[in-house]
Amino acid sequence: MASLAINADRSEVRTAADWLHEVAHQYEVPQNKAIALDQCLDEVLMNIVMHGGTSATNTPVELSFSLTPKEAAITVSDSGKPFDPVNAPAKPRPMTLEEAEPGGLGLSIIKGLSNHINYEFKEGRNVLTFAVAI
Repeated sequence: MASLAINADRSEVRTAADWLHEVAHQYEVPQNKAIALDQCLDEVLMNIVMHGGTSATNTPVELSFSLTPKEAAITVSDSGKPFDPVNAPAKPRPMTLEEAEPGGLGLSIIKGLSNHINYEFKEGRNVLTFAVAI
């Protein structure tokens, strides 16, 4: 229904968020669901920027939004290192404050906020779709 191509760069994450909120508003996605999609998108994009490698930064990251009567979904396609977040193990929660480290909770956030997540590596690209029920 709507798409956007951005660079795998921290400065583009805000551009993607603005695009998502505009599209969500246009298609009357409830605000709380748009916020959940935005949080997931932010985590996915930051993972691409931080861990995707040079192959991710050399080609555009493609975003697409789709809507069905039951869910709103975002598909993110990038050419970074293959990484399947659906089957990746969650980071163990620290037992004490001393064990806590910054970061590493992105997958838990995405899995916790999404009702549906799908990943495939296709034609040299990671293709991740996450959706929220509406």
